[in-house]
Amino acid sequence: MSVVPKCRICQSDESNQHVRAPHVFGGEGTHQFWECDDCSAIYLNPIPSMEDEKRFYVQEFEKFMSTRVGDHRDWSNAEIHKKTNQDQVKRRMPFLQEHVQKGMDLLEIGCSSGFMLDAFRDTGVNCVGVEPSGEFNEFLEQSGHSVVCDLCEITNQKFDVITHFFVFEHIRDPYKFLKDSYELLKDGGVMICEIPCANDPLTSMYDIEAFEKFYWSIAHHYYYSPQSLSYVLDQLGYRYELVPEQRYDLSNHMTWMLDGKPGGQGRFTGHFGEDVLTAYRKQLIDTWQCDTIFFYVWKDPS
Repeated sequence: MSVVPKCRICQSDESNQHVRAPHVFGGEGTHQFWECDDCSAIYLNPIPSMEDEKRFYVQEFEKFMSTRVGDHRDWSNAEIHKKTNQDQVKRRMPFLQEHVQKGMDLLEIGCSSGFMLDAFRDTGVNCVGVEPSGEFNEFLEQSGHSVVCDLCEITNQKFDVITHFFVFEHIRDPYKFLKDSYELLKDGGVMICEIPCANDPLTSMYDIEAFEKFYWSIAHHYYYSPQSLSYVLDQLGYRYELVPEQRYDLSNHMTWMLDGKPGGQGRFTGHFGEDVLTAYRKQLIDTWQCDTIFFYVWKDPS
């Protein structure tokens, strides 16, 4: 029987916790995701050791991610990974472009193969990356990027923009991570982050057993909803904005329903038509039943 934990975000006691997901992809039988009734946090329990976590990211992360992609990503090597993520660059840039200008200093935390760093550099931005993966780190250096393995290695430098994409959910101590990142911002700077949204319709609206066994990952410490993310940011007193986004289309959702596996993006576009897909996506975004959150944190001049 599982020991009921206290909330890892608000420290609410055991009486306010319940199991949100009993199965964790890549985890042991004891791993579960719990949800707090007070702050809406969804968190992994028990917590992997720091030693196991470090070894996972340095030695095993790319192989693990290869087991979780559908038919539109490739983690087999860094060069192919960069090529198969160019659609991510196109999708993200509208959320970034008004904040990223030529001559700015930008830090990307968790920059993987550097596909976003390449795009930032092409706009004339001075880029630094943080990437713990051994393979990716070496590839980034060969690509001419300035890169370190850990955020703590950055000293005596501040940035106009700090970005991270699908990183925050991996962080065991979100408060410390945000404080450390915030300290690296220049006055007037902005942090722009993208994370999965726990309101993803495939788990919040539909009942798909295969997706439930797939979605909840041992690589994540948390899954955030707008409510739990706001709780964290409010505790820190930051000025912020949350923006809903939907990455995956109706075809992907139909593929999960029909085949019980990831992939299928664009598969049924010819049958449904663009108008139906656009209306479906808009409804998910408008109601916050979406799969992704962008959040912005500003460091106002003191």
